[in-house]
Amino acid sequence: MKQLLEKYKHLYLHGFLSSASSAKASYFREKYGELGVKLEIIDLNEPDFFSLTLSRQIQKVSQIVLSSCQDYVIIGSSFGGLTASWVGKQHPGRVKALVLLAPAFNFAENLRRIMTEEKMKKWEREGSYYFYHYGYKKELPLSYNFWEDLISYDESQLENDVPTLIFHGTKDEIIPLSCSRDYLNKNQRAILRELNSDHSLEDSLEQIWEQMLYFYQQNLNEG
Repeated sequence: MKQLLEKYKHLYLHGFLSSASSAKASYFREKYGELGVKLEIIDLNEPDFFSLTLSRQIQKVSQIVLSSCQDYVIIGSSFGGLTASWVGKQHPGRVKALVLLAPAFNFAENLRRIMTEEKMKKWEREGSYYFYHYGYKKELPLSYNFWEDLISYDESQLENDVPTLIFHGTKDEIIPLSCSRDYLNKNQRAILRELNSDHSLEDSLEQIWEQMLYFYQQNLNEG
């Protein structure tokens, strides 16, 4: 397995309101390390959380992917999974496999539902809104530009030919399982594994890792 995986560079993209030191990021870095393979965990909060946008994340990851002569495998959690999907669409020649953990498909609609109309209007009126950031363990402001940028993306166009393994919990109350099911309808190379878990998937990491390794064996080029 090491010989297969080290032919590629491997990236991990954390979720919205999360960080590069999240429990899932740490788990997968450790599991990769046991195989003697490096997993690069990208801090998507940099340079600051206030100016975060989907476009900024896509651009940042795209620059990394294009900076090396090696091809990439990208693991993306939640909003990082949505980012990974767009990067795979834009750079199918460089991204050879995607693993998406409760990917935040249809994120605009789900964020609007979670926020409520009153909070959305407050965000627009004041230009920023304070979110509790689990990575920094405090409330931080996020520019309304995040929302304006997010709704500029048409997910009906989110199709790619990259082999994709998706894990989604049946108890996910943040991003409904139906969002990943819908994604399968327009991405024939995607596989969905439904787990008895919530949005974090933290109680299913061992099972996820085992299926990831099998997915790599089936979809990455040995040559």
